[in-house]
Amino acid sequence: MGKMEGVALRKSGALLRLISSFFVGSLVAAACAPATTTPGASASSNPTSTGIVASDKTFVFGIGQNPVGGCDGTQITVTVPVGNCPLLNQEGLVRFDEVTKSVAPSLATSWTFDGTSATFKLRQNVKFQDGTPFNADAVVFNYRRVWDTTFAANTGVKFPLVATIPIASVEKIDDATVKVNFKTARSDTMLLMTTFPAFIQSPTAVQKTTPADYAFHPVGTGPYKVTSYADASRFELQRDDSYWGTKPAAAKIVIVVKQDSAALVSDLLSGAIDASLAPSLEQIDQIKAAGMTIQASPSLVFYGANFNVTRAPFNDPKIRQAAEYAIDKESVTALSKGSAKPMYGAVVDGMREYNADVPAYKYDPKMSGTILDGLGWTLPAGGKVRMKGGQPLHIDVIQRTGYTGNTTLLTPLIVSNLQDVGFEVKTVTVEQALQYTAQGYYDINKWDLAVGGWSASIPDAGTMLGNMLTANWPTVGFNLGHYTNPQVDQKVAAAGASFDEKTHDQLLKDAQLLVRTDAPFLWIFQNQSMVAFNPAKVAAAPFRLGGQLDMLRLQLK
Repeated sequence: MGKMEGVALRKSGALLRLISSFFVGSLVAAACAPATTTPGASASSNPTSTGIVASDKTFVFGIGQNPVGGCDGTQITVTVPVGNCPLLNQEGLVRFDEVTKSVAPSLATSWTFDGTSATFKLRQNVKFQDGTPFNADAVVFNYRRVWDTTFAANTGVKFPLVATIPIASVEKIDDATVKVNFKTARSDTMLLMTTFPAFIQSPTAVQKTTPADYAFHPVGTGPYKVTSYADASRFELQRDDSYWGTKPAAAKIVIVVKQDSAALVSDLLSGAIDASLAPSLEQIDQIKAAGMTIQASPSLVFYGANFNVTRAPFNDPKIRQAAEYAIDKESVTALSKGSAKPMYGAVVDGMREYNADVPAYKYDPKMSGTILDGLGWTLPAGGKVRMKGGQPLHIDVIQRTGYTGNTTLLTPLIVSNLQDVGFEVKTVTVEQALQYTAQGYYDINKWDLAVGGWSASIPDAGTMLGNMLTANWPTVGFNLGHYTNPQVDQKVAAAGASFDEKTHDQLLKDAQLLVRTDAPFLWIFQNQSMVAFNPAKVAAAPFRLGGQLDMLRLQLK
């Protein structure tokens, strides 16, 4: 599973931590990579979408998160993908196709993959934005720069996302062919090859300047050139009319960065910007009343709470099930103004491996009460707290400081709904900086239910189930409640190692049924990415899977 309130990628129980929850927008793929892939798109095919009409217009996009680390995709340290900059400037050998939900050609036209290596046939007659030819030498340079610590261009440069792809070595077969060898056999390797660390950049440009300066002046093969970059303020990109693929709609893209969300809304309403990411809940009605459009798209960010299965009362799965039924998850959608979608189990229905046959934990306080009554936890006449053997059904709920937007709904909803069915609830609050320390959530002696969020790296049920694996107990992972089920561990591990799609999917569907019975996590909602835009300027604001605005598929008016 992904990192709690961040992102992580796992293999065989090992936690490979990524850097930011917004990185999920790029880690998208819904199927296991096939053993072989036949030649795909031709040299004239568009790597993003068809039917987009190029114009001379400028698209201005406001974001509230500062893209730290520049536009060099290999050096992202926090939230560059929020602004899409690397996706606009650079490309990988393969990409994720939003229509087919599979890995598709990009700078490579075809490839073969046997689990431990991949051989790519490279697209011909492509040049970087500085005129440097794209060829096998460029690919070898890029991959050695990122993964080969003995390579000169790797010296003194930090690549914080390097662990996401297990590349061992790369070799040139001929000018149009490269072979990439992997450290381990993984069913998701080709999916990971669509992500930022594998993006290809001009060797000439990289070697002309220092790494720190290059990060703000990257040169790729993508449809946009970076023309200016003022960190924490504004960056601009100009369409490259020599781009090998179909031209995107906007001739120029301007990203405006402001920490004040109210200021971004003012800019949108005044016409200073065309769209804004993640408006606050308090501003949504104002935006709609002004005639603006708000679109939502499912992200790979989720919220709920961990059950502490090591002590009473939640060491009993029946009581955990009663708590699941007690939560009015449907109310979240209305209260969040559409920025949250209810979750009824470990895997969301948008994923291919979702098991529709697993009963959902939908709001049913009567069922919750029936379960608790059957366990001997009964309400005294006129009482509000259930008792058993003279003891109240007491739980401690731990939360951190710093929640905003729809996440402010979590603890009040949990506390209120559990009290409604007879739990006695006390809340414990820790500072955000102490959340994942022994002074916070890692001390399971101080809580019974830990409120929090997490994110998946790819829309694969195996990543969704990761925080429920025994190998991911703290401090290695984020299975905070110390849940364990050897059958779940085995099925998730076997699915990750399987290159057969049907086998992979069935293993994860079986695991979902086991997890549903055990109920180790209180699932509440899937976050929805929100974009507000001016319909007089933007005809459609498409999202990438994972909830990121796709500026390559914009349709402008």
